[in-house]
Amino acid sequence: MNEVRIATRRSALAMAQAKRVGHLLAERNPGISIRFVEIVTEGDRDTTADITSLTELGAFVTAVQEAVLDDRADIAVHSLKDLPVVGRDDLVLSAFPERVSPFDALVGRSLDQMLPGSTIGTGSPRRSAQLKELRPDVSTVGLRGNVDTRVRLVKEGEVDGAVLAEAGLDRLGLSDRVAQRFTVEEMVPAPGQGALAVETRPRTEAAEVAATIDDPGLRQLLTAERKLLSQTQAGCRSALGALATWESDRIRMDLFVSDEKGSRRTTVAAGEIESVVTASREELGL
Repeated sequence: MNEVRIATRRSALAMAQAKRVGHLLAERNPGISIRFVEIVTEGDRDTTADITSLTELGAFVTAVQEAVLDDRADIAVHSLKDLPVVGRDDLVLSAFPERVSPFDALVGRSLDQMLPGSTIGTGSPRRSAQLKELRPDVSTVGLRGNVDTRVRLVKEGEVDGAVLAEAGLDRLGLSDRVAQRFTVEEMVPAPGQGALAVETRPRTEAAEVAATIDDPGLRQLLTAERKLLSQTQAGCRSALGALATWESDRIRMDLFVSDEKGSRRTTVAAGEIESVVTASREELGL
């Protein structure tokens, strides 16, 4: 291929992610030029619906995928967290090129600086449930908008703080806005958080080119997280956090869930993806 056309949302964060993938592709495939195809998705248009329901419906990715399927682009770049776990038969995940920080971060004030009754903006049931454990006297409110918008709303006093993915803040050069970075013991992140995903049509030259930036070790970890999400259907009925990391030659999974049975967390480790997923379900009672 002489040129790779990358489909991406128009937001600043999505463009930063697409440019990162473009850089990696050009680095691994000398002589290839990169062109960006900017897409407006349903999730970008709908600024009022619940963010969790929009993600489950694929509102942030469908239009980007369609650009590949109708040959306006060769590959699609997504935040993996935005991709529904039920994939499309006409597209394949050709690369998981990198994962930066998977952790959540608090913008505004740290939790120990917040007064009782303070408000923290987040549209995530997973984050809300874990914040309630850390500070029962602090309330959460829904907060929509891109990263810049949510950071601005904190600065303007709309809320006392907001929880965002540290990866997004880092990619936009906003790391200095972080008041507190949550550890995995404090707040288990969402499956796939911080990771990039590259989709292509199967058995195409674009798929072969994209595969040059795939990280096989990272792929195993992300596959474990998403398989757990898929098998439990937790995105539909509960708040699930799952972070897989390598522990020697075993996969360690830190886990959190909050549902009608209450909130619980645990850590499991196993040598195979299926084993760690099965152990995770058993430990969480899912």
